[in-house]
Amino acid sequence: MLDYAVCEVSGKQYKVVPNKPLDVDFLGEGLKQVEAKVLLLSKDGKVKIGTPYLKDKITLDFIDTRKANKIRVAKFHAKANFRKVVGFRATKTRLLLTVEK
Repeated sequence: MLDYAVCEVSGKQYKVVPNKPLDVDFLGEGLKQVEAKVLLLSKDGKVKIGTPYLKDKITLDFIDTRKANKIRVAKFHAKANFRKVVGFRATKTRLLLTVEK
């Protein structure tokens, strides 16, 4: 059984655990599944490491699109009476690796 994997989705590396949702950067609308390149694979306690990738590929199922927590950015200029606060909420895509037991 698959313990965990480290895979690359849209240029970033994520640790993927079976049946646990994973939030990645927004991948677009209308997705059903996403195929990810595998860098490291742990199966039954044995670890396989790629150079840089393994031949295996992981298929992640699309769950939904959601917004992340708000990040507040404050700009301030000393002695100029300038203060500005801007909020930002990134859009995330939630994926799931389903593995039957």
